[in-house]
Amino acid sequence: MAAVEGQEDLFDHAPPAASALLEALRGLGYSAEAAIADLIDNSIAAGARHVRIDFLWDGPASVVRLVDDGRGMDDHTLFEAMRPGGRHPLLIRDPQDLGRFGLGLKTASLSQGRVLAVVSRTADGAEAQRSWDLDYVARADEWRLLRNIPADVRNYAIVPGEGAGTAVVIGRLDRLLGEDMESDAAQARFRAMARRVERHLAMTFHRFLEGPQPRLELVIAGGGEGARIAPWDPFLQWHPATTATPVERLAHRSGAIEVQGFVLPHRDRLTADQFDDAAGPDGWLAHEGFFVYRNRRLLVAGGWLGLGPGRRWTRDDVHRLARLRLDLPNSGDGDWKVDIRKSTATPPPALRPRLQGLADQVRKDAREVFAWRGGRSAKQPRAPVVRVWNTVETARGTVYRIDRSHPAVQRALDAAGASRRLAEEMLTVIEAGLPVQRIWLDVAEQGDLPPAPAGMPPDEAAAMQSLYSHMRGGLGLSAADAHRRLLSIEPFAAYPAAVAQLADETT
Repeated sequence: MAAVEGQEDLFDHAPPAASALLEALRGLGYSAEAAIADLIDNSIAAGARHVRIDFLWDGPASVVRLVDDGRGMDDHTLFEAMRPGGRHPLLIRDPQDLGRFGLGLKTASLSQGRVLAVVSRTADGAEAQRSWDLDYVARADEWRLLRNIPADVRNYAIVPGEGAGTAVVIGRLDRLLGEDMESDAAQARFRAMARRVERHLAMTFHRFLEGPQPRLELVIAGGGEGARIAPWDPFLQWHPATTATPVERLAHRSGAIEVQGFVLPHRDRLTADQFDDAAGPDGWLAHEGFFVYRNRRLLVAGGWLGLGPGRRWTRDDVHRLARLRLDLPNSGDGDWKVDIRKSTATPPPALRPRLQGLADQVRKDAREVFAWRGGRSAKQPRAPVVRVWNTVETARGTVYRIDRSHPAVQRALDAAGASRRLAEEMLTVIEAGLPVQRIWLDVAEQGDLPPAPAGMPPDEAAAMQSLYSHMRGGLGLSAADAHRRLLSIEPFAAYPAAVAQLADETT
């Protein structure tokens, strides 16, 4: 009710029902992967260099545990960390802080299980412990944060060693395991979830795992020593066929951003294992587009952020080699509409035109690499390749024509002599009958063109040898000039080793 001059405001206190709100917060949409990543954000903010994630199977008593070697928390700090909204989201954060809403520890953990227990130790040896037990809260329907650890997870809530650190335990995994918690199938799902989490963390924190020193170390285990998580670089910067645009810095009121585009190598430039690994945890199409980072931590792993003419850009095979790295400061969370789960980001209107222009160029370059099987590379400049097929824009749309200036085509037409008209008519019939729609359907169904053969097919090798002999004998080119010319002609440009081994015939 509005205040009246000279009178106090009239109001009612309306605190939320404890059990109802906590149950509602479980429905924010966290996946197990996103939940574990949110917990690791807290470890990084606490200065941890080593974080271990345990998936410990014990049927209905199974738990997920995270242990770090960060600064730890005293009793008051842990209480505030466990209190929902313990920190205001509008407060100015340290530039390296990965948090925002003061909800991540609670919502991420309780999205997977009904118990969240935390034990922490500071450098001076002081220990603190707190836990949320949703079943206990439901019985009391009050915001009762326990000062002890529930018996069913107590044995896991231990900070190892004597130094500082924190242990987070999630128990009663009703959301993660589902109703079936005892079968072999449930155990298999639990193990598969651990593998998905591993792939997700390798992607989300790859820039922390790569360095610079001191770099973060993540270990995931199902009991035993565990395995160190290796970083997954979505941009294949180590590969010589990857091309990159210059880093561009864009100013904005909420903080400057940086963006850089990458066009990944065509599958013909990768081994089968490299191609499968480059697809990422969710596949090539899912990871096409923008990779949005906030303080080097990945928020969005693909997609076009609603950009494109009329916001029409969608993910497709033709542009799947296009990926862009976009770096945000944590001061831009409001303008970029970063959500609680740190899984969405929306470009502010002032930045959309430039981001769209940069992305459009990367998409065009990726389309060219896809269409010509990686026949170009900004790292290895070369003369333009003479293609067999050209695209021509007409009033009827895009049509495809055989390039009569292609050396092999031109040689055949010249040799036809009086029958040249018949040869031209044959080419016209081939062009008119090109099954464009069938090719498009085949590629769409198969997900890609078939991989190029490891070696040059015999019929193409014979054609190349014949054309080389013509260049040497008929056109009088030197061996070096003939080699150079063949390296600028499709399909021979894709086989430089075969060109180099051509016999020096002049007949």
